Formats: sequence, C-alpha cells, structure tokens
Amino acid sequence: VSVTSQAVVSTQSTGYPPQQQYPPQQQYPTQTYPAQQYPAQQYTGQQVVVVANSGPNGPPPPTNALIAWIACLCFFWPVGLVAVIKANNADRCISRGDYDGARREGESAKKWAIAAIICQVVLGVLVGILYAVYVAVLVNSFNDEWNDY
Repeated sequence: VSVTSQAVVSTQSTGYPPQQQYPPQQQYPTQTYPAQQYPAQQYTGQQVVVVANSGPNGPPPPTNALIAWIACLCFFWPVGLVAVIKANNADRCISRGDYDGARREGESAKKWAIAAIICQVVLGVLVGILYAVYVAVLVNSFNDEWNDY
C-alpha cells in the first residue's frame, strides 16, 4: 500500500518556488509477539511483620542540636561552637547505634550550650557595668571642667 499526496502550490500567491514532495512511506508489517508465560503466583497466607529497631531502650536520646545552634548563633559563639560539635557527635553515635555514647554527647552538648548562654549573660553584665563606669567618669570630668569656668 502506498500513499501519495500531491499539493499544488502556486508560486505567484506566496512568492516561493514549490517544495519537493516526500517519497511515499513504506508500510511495515505488524509484528506479533509470543505470549509471555509466567508461572502463577501462589500465596501461602504468610504474614510479613516489619519491626523498626529504635535502639536497645526505646527511641534514641536527644542530641540537643537546636539549643546548641541557638547558643552558637545568638550567644557566646566560641563556647556555643563546642556545643554544636558535641551535638554532631551525638548524632553520629545514634547513626552507628551507640545510644549510650549519644546520650553522653547530647548531655554534654546541652551543658556547653548552657555555659555559652551564661558566659554571654555574664559578659553582657560586665560590659554594661564598664560602660556605666565610663559614662560616669566622662560626665564627672565634664562637670569638673564646667565648674572651673
């Protein structure tokens, strides 16, 4: 079976010469594939039970990563950075199944984060006191100069 189509294109209406026609397309015979023979699946009624292992004593211990990052970014960062490293170590311990080590590292991260917060508060109070003393001395020196005139 061959299909030919002819198009008449006028060179006067479009201004372009007529284009070549494609040769007729060859028709390929339809192929039939043999039916696939798969063995019938047999269900024996067995029930599959999936058990999620959450560690030897329940869920993994907290890593305290959130408080460590807050202490590092918002408070005294040198001590907060130690807290972040401890929290990361706790996460690594959890990934390898060492829940006791993760508990120890998580508690250590929490202690370092609290230490960073306390350090920032103490330093803030000290800086505030030093600033108040500086302003008092400055005001006193201006008062002394003003009284001299």
